[in-house]
Amino acid sequence: MATRLAAVVVGIATWLLFVGLEAGSTSPRASTTLAFVDGSGGLSLTETGLVQRPLLGTRGVGVYAWSPDGRRIAYVTTSGALRIVGADGSGQRTLLEKAPFGDFAWSPDGRRIAYTGAGGTSVQIYIISAGGGKPRPLVRSVPSSVLPTWSSRGEIAFTSARTDRGHIYSISPDGGQLRILVRRAADSFPAWSPDGGLLLFQRSECVRGACGTALSVVRADGSRLRRLIFVPNHPIGDLAATWSPDGTRIALERPKSRRFGREIVVVGVDGSGVRVVTKGVYDATSPAWSPDGRTIAYDSESSIHLVNADGSRKRRFVDLGGRPAWRPSS
Repeated sequence: MATRLAAVVVGIATWLLFVGLEAGSTSPRASTTLAFVDGSGGLSLTETGLVQRPLLGTRGVGVYAWSPDGRRIAYVTTSGALRIVGADGSGQRTLLEKAPFGDFAWSPDGRRIAYTGAGGTSVQIYIISAGGGKPRPLVRSVPSSVLPTWSSRGEIAFTSARTDRGHIYSISPDGGQLRILVRRAADSFPAWSPDGGLLLFQRSECVRGACGTALSVVRADGSRLRRLIFVPNHPIGDLAATWSPDGTRIALERPKSRRFGREIVVVGVDGSGVRVVTKGVYDATSPAWSPDGRTIAYDSESSIHLVNADGSRKRRFVDLGGRPAWRPSS
């Protein structure tokens, strides 16, 4: 009798474990909050994928980014306004009615935002307080300065859209010496590593007779430039590359070779370990690392999916949404 009872208990335990694993594969719980653009064009937050909390009043969301402390989200509307909203949906306000052009960057302390705006007949980078106020130009000596990225060490890197001076520069947000990190006109889309020691960027190259875009890194002092991965027959600026939280890997999207659609690829910061993590997925874009570096969220056919960073356990997370961004762990 005791033996039979033990067998029944083991059987029930095994069944419950199986059910739990199956439920976990269809309804995974994220380790933190995920923001995304929902079907109405506004911002929503979710922890489980099933329960979603819209941030009321956010509409026409284009580019957006969490503040470093995870308490606020800044976003640019499709009409060109720069706005900030609390992660709890409170305190929404407009910093600029009509100015931002393209991407922007939070300062490490969350007190300021660098953005690209119109400056006479050209464009240049401005800095504005996250609490509002009058913006000020970052640097006037570099015409057509765009795409600011703010280092955790305090430096701002940016590029020039002019072909005759299209280098990648670095400067302190409060002024100081302007440095050229990369001296080529066809280099752009800089992104600092989490510790501020490396700068990731894209450059137009031709390798073995094929032209395309290379993803490269350089040290913060401009030394040790190296190419990580080359994507042939692909224009610059379309790789959507992003650093892992620990700065050891980079996720990017690229077109599939000989097939339609795009795929998410992970590569080591030394160029090793190139791995396609969305095998079997028709189209995958907009990779976003979870704060623990274990999971990547991505867009696929108007839905948000998750995959482990090693390419295992792909699963649907949000049925209708796109452009995911995880809340910072801090």
